Amino acid sequence: MAVKKFVGLTALHENWEHVIVTAHRGASGCFPENTLLAFHKAVMQGADMLEFDLRVSKDGIPVVLHDKTLNRTSDLDGKPEDFTLEQLRCGNFSYYSFGADAQSGRRQNTPSYANMPIPTFEDVLKEFHGQVGMNIQVYAAPEALREICRLYKLFNMYDQGYLTLASLADVEFVRKLDAKVEICFTPPWTQRGSEESLHQCKKLGCRFVQPVVEHSGPECYRLCRELKLRTNAFYSDTDTCNRIILAQGATGIISNRPDVVLDTLRDLGRR
Repeated sequence: MAVKKFVGLTALHENWEHVIVTAHRGASGCFPENTLLAFHKAVMQGADMLEFDLRVSKDGIPVVLHDKTLNRTSDLDGKPEDFTLEQLRCGNFSYYSFGADAQSGRRQNTPSYANMPIPTFEDVLKEFHGQVGMNIQVYAAPEALREICRLYKLFNMYDQGYLTLASLADVEFVRKLDAKVEICFTPPWTQRGSEESLHQCKKLGCRFVQPVVEHSGPECYRLCRELKLRTNAFYSDTDTCNRIILAQGATGIISNRPDVVLDTLRDLGRR
């Protein structure tokens, strides 16, 4: 199957008839999360965007990892910043399985794959730049943002991906480093769909927002349309939930099962 070239964030933002499908940590419902394998599978399934998380190694290399520690997903014990990249590369990152859904996930006693290394941010950019949009969730200290923004610029990620930041201080820091870097601001979960939060995102120059499904609804999505903010609702892994969110007016869904979202859209005649 040939992979289509990514149209760019601007084109994605402006096509309001197209529901944005974002693969949460890749196709993580079926493959080890935040790995190149999970990202490849999501791209082949037809996801518009990859969502992944960045932390930093002891030697300052941005690596793809969600948790504060390595324990859940790998055979390593401790925090990523306590290991050099070379040491992290020795770990196997296929110990966690989502199961039927995110709630039933568990850490396995044995890995799903004989070899599953942690990717770096640079690995992901080399492999997928131009193929798919990127929702880059940053869990790193401000000094690491310098290297993240350097790589963003080096790979010309402008209009290709955005940094998702939960701190206004980090937003300001990135703006000073490079005002052209696209940002998605994510306040606390319960606030993301509020009128105040959405107006704040608009004021910050965001084009994409991530309201949480349990704390959003038709009014949130209506206001997002009014403010021209594209919503990537977090999250849905089932056909039933997909249909509810879409009926409420969401224009995008983040999912561990992008394949299921795409099946829903095809059944509704929206793909």
